[in-house]
Amino acid sequence: MKTTFIFTIHFHQPVGQVKWVLDRVNENSYKTLMRILEENKDIPLTLHFSGPLLMQWREYYPDLLERTRKLLENSQFEVMGGTFSESILTIIPWEDRLDQLVKGRRLVEELLGVTPRGLWLPERVWDPTLPLLIEKAGYDYVLVDDTVGYKAGLWEGDIHRAWITEYSGGKINVLFIDANIRYLLPWRSYDEVIGYLWRRRSPRGENYVLWGSDAEKFGEWWDKDQAEQWLRGFFEKIRGIEWLQIETPTSYLRKHGVVGLVYLPPGSYDKMMEWSGGYFPIFLRKYVESNNMHKKMLYVRSKLKSMKANSRAWEEYYKAQCNDAYWHGLFGGVYIPVLRQTVYEHLIRAERIAEGDTFGDNEVIVREIDFDYDGRLEVLVESKTLNAYIKPSDGGTLFELDVKVEGLEHNLLNTMTRIMEPYLEGTGFRPDWYRRVSFREHLWKHNTSIDDWVNNTPFIDVSDFALAEYIYMIKPDNTIRLVFTGRDWRNRENPKRIMVEKTYTLKPREKSIIVNIKWRNMEDEELDTVLSEELTIAPKHPVKTPIMPRYIVDDEYVKQVLEKHVSPWSYKVVIESPEYPRIIVEQDKRSQLWVAPINSYSRTEKGLKEMFQAIGIVFNHPITLKPRETFTTKIRIGIEE
Repeated sequence: MKTTFIFTIHFHQPVGQVKWVLDRVNENSYKTLMRILEENKDIPLTLHFSGPLLMQWREYYPDLLERTRKLLENSQFEVMGGTFSESILTIIPWEDRLDQLVKGRRLVEELLGVTPRGLWLPERVWDPTLPLLIEKAGYDYVLVDDTVGYKAGLWEGDIHRAWITEYSGGKINVLFIDANIRYLLPWRSYDEVIGYLWRRRSPRGENYVLWGSDAEKFGEWWDKDQAEQWLRGFFEKIRGIEWLQIETPTSYLRKHGVVGLVYLPPGSYDKMMEWSGGYFPIFLRKYVESNNMHKKMLYVRSKLKSMKANSRAWEEYYKAQCNDAYWHGLFGGVYIPVLRQTVYEHLIRAERIAEGDTFGDNEVIVREIDFDYDGRLEVLVESKTLNAYIKPSDGGTLFELDVKVEGLEHNLLNTMTRIMEPYLEGTGFRPDWYRRVSFREHLWKHNTSIDDWVNNTPFIDVSDFALAEYIYMIKPDNTIRLVFTGRDWRNRENPKRIMVEKTYTLKPREKSIIVNIKWRNMEDEELDTVLSEELTIAPKHPVKTPIMPRYIVDDEYVKQVLEKHVSPWSYKVVIESPEYPRIIVEQDKRSQLWVAPINSYSRTEKGLKEMFQAIGIVFNHPITLKPRETFTTKIRIGIEE
């Protein structure tokens, strides 16, 4: 009686990971693992190195890449392939899926000198349409979590055997990752792990136990010295066990083959199923920021295809499909601003490369499309240096502002709306009741404070502007005019009508956008109120150094981004980042000014974390408007190279 044990370890860092984190993980985890693997290269282990990690090693740590390549030349290890940018196949266009699989396979061949036969699915997200593509990409097998097998009606004994699944005639071998041993190894004692393996014995070792999990468990998520001691001792223990056969997936399939045919529903590991609501694309509905990046991806793809973009543009596009920024579970994911920032950088760069000389220096093109697929039209204003995306149905707001200058690609509205996560219930946290973007109008109650605004004190906005659906018109000069007549509801028996008109004008040469706002009292009596314009701006988060951005008010008051600032009579905020030009936000009139960090609270592998997302700015105008009187102001956002 024997048990076959398949030990599979997955190395990954996302596209856009900051340099100091890469340094730490490489030092604490990957170099630790390399030492242990070099000592145990005669054991047939299975390894997967993600495409983003291999590209990072090529750029920053070529010595580690060469060390890995040499190790593989003289070992019993099997290396699996994956998607090029560790993209979740179920949320990218059908045509991209095969490209991601083929490019991922070729990257392993180029950088590691081996040809992978098996596929590691990013976040192990399975879809029943994948077999045809996986087979076309040249793979023999794929690893899927046992949760998916149980959903297909398999029982426990079936999960420890290999199967075939197919789609449209394309077939692939499937092996299941065992969730039970994932929770035992490396967190429990050797005896508990080995005892579990012993209980899975079968006459010829045809039953396998497949452990497949993250390399970062050894040295990054767990103390470096303890992790090294545990893993080194574990390999010593299992070497001498007569009834335990250690195999790679390929050698197992060669010896024992498959049981038969199975059809597997969509799924992933148990926790991912819980976080996603059972189906990964649900994240795109849960987080408006995930959906925005995803729909930006689809929009850019349409441009690349119609403009017959070159391979450089397509590679930037594929890098933007890295999965980490699109979801949230045990780690920040979509809450990590630098990961979202990187997605936009690659998409904007791909777009800029594809457009080439499409635009003149001061030319502006306006498009009306349902950008976010919600059934309502958005207005996209595009130029050589800037894109401005406007959503009339959500307060007439500006929800994306892309800088397209070469080397400066950045979405200045890469912000994050704070929602009520299950782990925040009962903490006193109040979620945002609107999307944190720019040019959203409010009428505050008198005596409303900066803390009321930032922390979402209920009922401080007495108007219906914030979530209004504005009517809009595209003028012949390509400016966008939006209008809404709302009400000041402080006196609910006699609400006062106010009309707001906003005009967006893109200035490509100046690399700025100008928004003219006009408030008009529509009543025959005076209106005493506070007219407020809210903006949320995302500074460029540095990736080479952990120095935080700062802001300067009126060229006088210097503040760190985590500090609040209240001024009674200000007009200008300048945001400075170590790795980006200054971002200018200025108004043509002085007003009361609030500036505050917009921080989120999210769960990470190291506990609940407060995270800086963006800078919130509010220009408040306490004012008395006479009957039919108009008040105007002009705000500019731009960059200074």
